[in-house]
Amino acid sequence: MTDATTTQTSQTQDGTTGTTTAPATPWYQGKVDAETIGHWDNKGWKKDDPIAVAIEASKQARELQRHFGVPADQLLKLPKDTTDEAGWRAVRQRLGAPGEPKEYDLSGVKFKGADLDAAYADKMRTALFDAGVPKDKAANIVKVSVEQREAELRSETDAATARLVADKGQLQKEWGTNFDFNRLTAMQGAKRLGVSEEEVARLESVLGYKRTMEHFFKIGRGSTEDTFTDTNQGGGQPTTLNGAKARLAELKSDPAWADRLIKGDVAAKREFESLMMMIHGAAA
Repeated sequence: MTDATTTQTSQTQDGTTGTTTAPATPWYQGKVDAETIGHWDNKGWKKDDPIAVAIEASKQARELQRHFGVPADQLLKLPKDTTDEAGWRAVRQRLGAPGEPKEYDLSGVKFKGADLDAAYADKMRTALFDAGVPKDKAANIVKVSVEQREAELRSETDAATARLVADKGQLQKEWGTNFDFNRLTAMQGAKRLGVSEEEVARLESVLGYKRTMEHFFKIGRGSTEDTFTDTNQGGGQPTTLNGAKARLAELKSDPAWADRLIKGDVAAKREFESLMMMIHGAAA
């Protein structure tokens, strides 16, 4: 559809008259910019027919609406530049990420029933923020990580306990009835080196119970061999805890021995200290 054509009358040189038809003015002239006209051309629309243009434009609008299906304020525009940090941060915030790492609430996540270590929690918040994790998803992610670590520690503890039991059983077989006495000797050796019971336990987790006890036993035995006496009528130094208690009770009932001990008799003192070490794990 075009505007009505314009008919003009003209006279030729020989005096005759005739009519000419001027080009029709497009319907969109003065109404549409050149870029829009170019868009119609690129689409192949019949721009000389406004009805055809309207129909094609309506089809395109409906197709776009079908794809988006949401209001314009719910559309999310992604930055073209992958290095546009501010643009991508805005996108992440639209998806639920906080404006700052400290906005992540991890108070509900516990490690072995206690609050998370502050430094660890801050490190996790920074990692979550850099990854653009939404606020409502952060706590669950950290909880899964913490639960996995707790499970690993339980497994390590169970394995260490099993090794300790097996190691101790092997040493009991080797030391036999002397096990209690030898263990007290080993602990005395550790004390003489200034090693606490807690430190001995840590060494057991590294070296093993058997090697740790054997090591300190050698030290304890070497430092107490001069205290062993052969005053027991039964045949030398007791080798069990019950034997040591019985020997001490026997000596206490001997006034002569008690008198020697009080007066500082070297032999009596050595035997007494040896028995006390066996019974209590340390010399009196």
